[in-house]
Amino acid sequence: MKNIRENVRGTLKVTAYGAAEEVGRSAFILEDGHHTILLEAGIKLQPDTLSLGPDGIKERANEIDAVVLSHAHVDHSGYLPALWENGYHGKLFMTEPTLDIVTLLWQDHHKIEGTRHWTLSGMERAIESTVTLKYRQRTKIADDIFIEFYNSGHILGAAMILIDWKGTRVLYTGDINDQQTPFFDGFEMPEGEIDILITESTNGVRNIVPRQEVNKEFVSEIISILESGKKVIIPSFAVGRSQELLTVLTEVIKSYPIYIDGMINKMIEITKKYLNPFWVDQPILERLRREKIENPFEYKNIIQITRENSSIGHTGDYRRKIGKSQEPCIIVTTSGMFMPSPVHTHLSFAAKDRGNLIAITGYQAEGTLGREILEGKRNVELSIGRNRTKNFEIRSKIMRFGFSGHVSSDGIADLINHTKPKQIILIHGDPSNQLALGRKLENGIIPRAIKIKVPIVLKS
Repeated sequence: MKNIRENVRGTLKVTAYGAAEEVGRSAFILEDGHHTILLEAGIKLQPDTLSLGPDGIKERANEIDAVVLSHAHVDHSGYLPALWENGYHGKLFMTEPTLDIVTLLWQDHHKIEGTRHWTLSGMERAIESTVTLKYRQRTKIADDIFIEFYNSGHILGAAMILIDWKGTRVLYTGDINDQQTPFFDGFEMPEGEIDILITESTNGVRNIVPRQEVNKEFVSEIISILESGKKVIIPSFAVGRSQELLTVLTEVIKSYPIYIDGMINKMIEITKKYLNPFWVDQPILERLRREKIENPFEYKNIIQITRENSSIGHTGDYRRKIGKSQEPCIIVTTSGMFMPSPVHTHLSFAAKDRGNLIAITGYQAEGTLGREILEGKRNVELSIGRNRTKNFEIRSKIMRFGFSGHVSSDGIADLINHTKPKQIILIHGDPSNQLALGRKLENGIIPRAIKIKVPIVLKS
């Protein structure tokens, strides 16, 4: 077994079964000898091979009293249905938007990997066992153990989890963001002091450019390309990032077509359900009132690439028609890391024109085509349908924009100074980022009395 860190405060033990020194397959067990609670059970997606699940979780499934999920992303949620196939019979706690999104993601993942980790029966049992909560709704999940969700500012429905474990207060951040985005004002600060902080460290001490500056550069570059008569291809994550980008674009660009492709279309329908004060912050609601619209996706220049919207009946033909057209336009499409998906069809047409722009707006994992392109690869193999591939040369302009859905080191410091934890455990980051963040926090940002732990890797 690897990626395990055990920490004892009194009789409460925290064990990481994944995401200790990595981003992916988050899974953390809290236990005291009487109760066992699981936070998350995700998978780690890998290029050109099958995903990885958490180490050793299924062997403990029948010991668990309750499971809590912070948000829908598969690196936090993708393994959960396996629990019901390995002896778990309890409840799964999450927010209502998270349930809608995770159902969509589970269904999609099953199409890709089949029964790699779980069956459709396991997925259905997980959904049936789910209890949905609102933010700040204190809820009992076991004897003398309560949870409370706080808006994490990461994606729709995402939550920090505050756990009151028989008087010991544990705050698990999940994924949090301290930047103002189109839908959120940053994470919601929990009330009161805590004993243990388990926090993500994805960004380490990397400088995070303020979102407003990134938005301005992003829109400016895109307008320049459109005015030159060319196209912009934006490979984007279906959940969260795409909705943010569309909201930024439509605030300024109202005459050029913006095509939306892939799972983004289904995620937009989910987002529309939750545009209310329970789930999003005031800036987006004020914009909707000001512009007298119900959602930021109903502008006439937004065109969804779906079979229903295609006059020629097939989405593949619709994509090719757009690709062959000379009209300047924006195409926001999955996959965000350039994995085989609609983006390959769009690239096969757009990449050969030096005037077009490929806008990279998200993290590109090592080994993905997106990372290879970002690092300079220009001769690429693209999927062109029916299990066929073809080599293409990318001649178009490539730019990376500094959007981040994760907290800065200053944001973590603010959280620490506000909640005054007695102990901090850094998770969800690579070892170099965790080490750098730990050193920054220890060098004067936090009191010396606070203990910082960077997870240790134990190898069998």
